[in-house]
Amino acid sequence: MKKLCLAVLCGVLSLGTTNAQFVSQYSQYMFAKGSFNPAAIAEGDMMRLTGLHRQQWIGMPGAPVDTYFNLSMPFTINKKSFGAGLAFDNEKMGLFTKQFVVLQGAYKMKLGDGLLSLGANIGAISVGFQGDSAYVPTGNDYHVAPGSDSQIPTSQVSGMALDLSLGAYYSTEKWYAGFSVLDANQPTIRWSDTQESYVGRMFYLTGGYNLPLANTNFTFKPSVLVKTNFVNYQTDLDLLLDYKDKFWGGLAYRFKESLIFMGGVRLANGLAIGYSFDLPVTNLISSTYGSHELFVTYDFNISLEKKKNKYKSVRIL
Repeated sequence: MKKLCLAVLCGVLSLGTTNAQFVSQYSQYMFAKGSFNPAAIAEGDMMRLTGLHRQQWIGMPGAPVDTYFNLSMPFTINKKSFGAGLAFDNEKMGLFTKQFVVLQGAYKMKLGDGLLSLGANIGAISVGFQGDSAYVPTGNDYHVAPGSDSQIPTSQVSGMALDLSLGAYYSTEKWYAGFSVLDANQPTIRWSDTQESYVGRMFYLTGGYNLPLANTNFTFKPSVLVKTNFVNYQTDLDLLLDYKDKFWGGLAYRFKESLIFMGGVRLANGLAIGYSFDLPVTNLISSTYGSHELFVTYDFNISLEKKKNKYKSVRIL
């Protein structure tokens, strides 16, 4: 029973009374920047299919499981550059579930030595809660009897709302920087006439740099991602080493949470695969086997003309 209660608390503590704060967490964010910044889609000159799957805190009941897919492509209209995408995300955390499907669009323009992109997501978000599986302890002043708190549903409920996100992204051959706000409209999820919640907006700031090492085939690629709702903050600092734009490996540190090991390879014909393992640096290390994450990207062209097999990688990840 304690394990089931813990699974509920994973969701309830993040929800509070009316604010559902769902923040998809990916350690290999630099390979899927479109997952948190709509302006960062379609960076190269090819279509890209991206898939991410993350299992967090293995061995802990109710731990988050997240799956993300994105398809994006660049195109031009009247010599102006754009990007378009379609994204889907499915997350389960405790007794909560979240899904969203969004259309992504970005306008790209030359600015100085780089490219400035302004983008937006618009789509639908759905949040559900398995209230019939909830366990609320009783017997002391802190807890209340099941059903007496109108904010906690006692049956399976779900709701859907319009979701909007905005972003800006600037990149050159050597560095990139981006700022975005997800769930900018703070969508309200109505479960019943008396029960509702809103998804709080989250702000993202990211940046990275490409530093070729002299007289070698290695490139050092540090990057950072900061997430905040101005109540809580989370910072990822990553240090990757890339060899010939084909293999990479490195370490990352999520402040006050985990040490991350990651690596990957770019295969023929535009396919890339990466894996990361998060080792907790908190007391959670005694309750979990860590977190595992796998990503796959595939770059391709759609053309009626015959062309030689060709793969162009994005220089800045």
